[in-house]
Amino acid sequence: MEFIIELVSEIFAYFFTPKRRLEKNVGILKNDPWFAELEDDFRYNHLIWNNRKVTRYLGLNSNVDKLLKNNDEKAKFKKLLTYEHVKFITLS
Repeated sequence: MEFIIELVSEIFAYFFTPKRRLEKNVGILKNDPWFAELEDDFRYNHLIWNNRKVTRYLGLNSNVDKLLKNNDEKAKFKKLLTYEHVKFITLS
């Protein structure tokens, strides 16, 4: 039963990331220097708070745990930010 509740909450979070959860997760990640540096960069800061793919990703607690523990996950996240940034600037 606990698995089902967790699965439903993850699905809900995937489609509807509450601002409060995003703020909490970004606050946790800002304690890591690599993320604080990204968040301080105005280009990536905008994406962290406004890009749908990025906010969905950061809204999941399981992804935050992965980012804190796994260097490959950090590299994937940086790649996502870079991809979304390039996509954003080419639209302008």
